[in-house]
Amino acid sequence: MAEPTQEQIDQLSLAFERFTRRFKVAEAAAAAENALNALDAQSLVFISENTGCNAGEIARYLDVVPTTMSSAIERLVRKGLIERRRPEENRRSVALTATVKGLQAVDDHKAGYRNACAAMLRALDSGEQTQLIRLTEKIADTKVE
Repeated sequence: MAEPTQEQIDQLSLAFERFTRRFKVAEAAAAAENALNALDAQSLVFISENTGCNAGEIARYLDVVPTTMSSAIERLVRKGLIERRRPEENRRSVALTATVKGLQAVDDHKAGYRNACAAMLRALDSGEQTQLIRLTEKIADTKVE
C-alpha cells in the first residue's frame, strides 16, 4: 500500500472533520428529546442489540473503563431508557435491558444516522456512491496499527 503524503493526510483530516460534524448534528437532532451524549447513545445501542448484557461487556466493547461505564448506565437508568435486573441464575450479576422508551431512542438515533448517510450519498452519482461504500467498508475492516 502507498504511504500517503502530508497534503493527502491534511485534506482527508479536513474532509473527515466536516463529515463527522454532519453525523454529530444528525445524531443530536435525533436524540434531542433524550439528550444523549455519544457514550450513552452507543451504550444504549449495544444494550438494545444485546439484551441481558452486563456493564463489563459494554465497557469492553466500547473500550472504556468500568467506572465510566457505570456512570453511563446510571444516566440511562435515570432517563428510563434501560432497566437493571438480577438474573435468577446469578443474583450477583446485573443484566441490562432497553425499555420501550430506550428502544424508541435507538430507532431515532439510527434514523438520524441513516438520514445523514442518505444526504451524503445524494451528493454523489451512482458509481461514486458504490465506490464510497466500498472504500468505507474497506477502511472500517482494516485494523489500525
